Amino acid sequence: MRCVLALAFLLSLSSRGPAAAQSPTRDWRPEDRTIIGDFTRISAIATTMDRVYIVSPSGVLLWNPQFQKWDGVVDPPDPGLLAGVFTGLADPLDNSLWLAASNSWVHYQPDIQLWEHGVVPDGVLGIAFDHNDPGAGLYLRTRSGWLQILRGGAVATPSNAPAQPLAPAAVADAVRSNPGLQANAAAILTDNRLRSVRYTAAARSADNRGWFLGTSGVGALYLPDGAALPQRLTFGLPSVRAGAVFSWPGGVWVATDRTSLSDASLTFVGTELNQFHSYPGTSAMGTPFNQVRELAGQGRAVWAATDLGVARVEPAESTLQFIDERRGLPDSRVFAIVSRNDRIVVGTAHGVARVSDSMRVERIAPNYSDAVYSVFPEGDSIWAGTPAGLLLALPNQSNLVRPSGLASASLQASVVDLTTLGDTLVALTFDQLLWRNPRSGQWTLGPNLSALLGRLRRFVADGPGFWIAGDRGVGFARLSAPALRPLSQGDLPGAANDLAVDQDFLWVATDGGLVRFRLDAIRP
Repeated sequence: MRCVLALAFLLSLSSRGPAAAQSPTRDWRPEDRTIIGDFTRISAIATTMDRVYIVSPSGVLLWNPQFQKWDGVVDPPDPGLLAGVFTGLADPLDNSLWLAASNSWVHYQPDIQLWEHGVVPDGVLGIAFDHNDPGAGLYLRTRSGWLQILRGGAVATPSNAPAQPLAPAAVADAVRSNPGLQANAAAILTDNRLRSVRYTAAARSADNRGWFLGTSGVGALYLPDGAALPQRLTFGLPSVRAGAVFSWPGGVWVATDRTSLSDASLTFVGTELNQFHSYPGTSAMGTPFNQVRELAGQGRAVWAATDLGVARVEPAESTLQFIDERRGLPDSRVFAIVSRNDRIVVGTAHGVARVSDSMRVERIAPNYSDAVYSVFPEGDSIWAGTPAGLLLALPNQSNLVRPSGLASASLQASVVDLTTLGDTLVALTFDQLLWRNPRSGQWTLGPNLSALLGRLRRFVADGPGFWIAGDRGVGFARLSAPALRPLSQGDLPGAANDLAVDQDFLWVATDGGLVRFRLDAIRP
């Protein structure tokens, strides 16, 4: 037994090392950085009077039952720390969270933002407090008996069983007290693709008026006593990879890719994380595309440039219209979409087009058949970012033309994004910014940015400069200055794909979810 305890002690200490090594570059407060991922799969739930912990493999959601609102999401210092968690329990003394996985334990104290964890070689079968002595710490039931983690301790030591165990509730307890959970399972446990899911966790509400439930595909639920059907506590995205984000009154629209478990989808996320509404894909048919490259808005509609065409979504009616090459697009692979001056302009793998509200397509510069990565309408003309640099579509011209000011070979690098800073048109290449003086018309190249940020992808204007996303991170840069305050891979859960900014936040769509940064915390 002493050998086992010595091994447990060493493993417990060593388990803290990787967490520290993989911790984010900065010590983020939850209100300064929030990672919003897929919270449809819940592994544990624990309740207190003022807080409900809802645990997924990627983070811990905090629900305020008194004010019926989300207090945010907390991501662990080690991205894999919550993998394998199967049960949880709130500490009866300080309301902190204890979790158990198959061979480890995790302790999260939200008031001081402290995470602790350790390894249990014999495996964990269950956890409990002693109702007669809640100050004694947490008990772990293992294959070889009981262990105990004393308060302030970090190592599980052998112990007798708790005299009066205070253990997590089982799903069977909730079903037994509410037979409707089983009788109405077909209606409750069906996801948007009409696939069956299961209950995974249960916890009685602290006010003893209902049950909080976790599922394997439709997120968290709350069933008040006497109700026939539970309420969905919706938070997060339908899948993890966020390919595009677009600022909208009251929040942002986020596009997520199709996965083996979820359709591609558009989700509205409220600025204060108080609203999450996904459109469309609410039926067995799903969405007619796999990936969204860019989003735009016009009137009440959201427009999406997808890998299979252009989608127009009316959120109020939950309707989707779709056009592709068969309906007039130069190519179904759409790379860019912009709404400006009541016009929708798209760039595709083989040219540029305008799309009307009625989804009619007008081909622009029909003799041009190469890729167009970005577009920007200006009056009757359209700027186009292409593999051959920045070109211009003029009225009644059959091809894109290169303005004389861009004749130099150094100004003909591939352009992947376009925007304005005041009256200045600015282009993004794989390495730097390129801009036009609005008075003289002269074009200027900025300093190299890719050395710090990696191959550049997208940018968005914010005040006197731009937030710029590259393969290795996100940074802020002015026209003639290098990038400052980079947000590196340690600050982001995955590669950055798109950016949006509003009055208070920078939103970053990444391969690991949507990230909301408070601008006051990241501005240079």
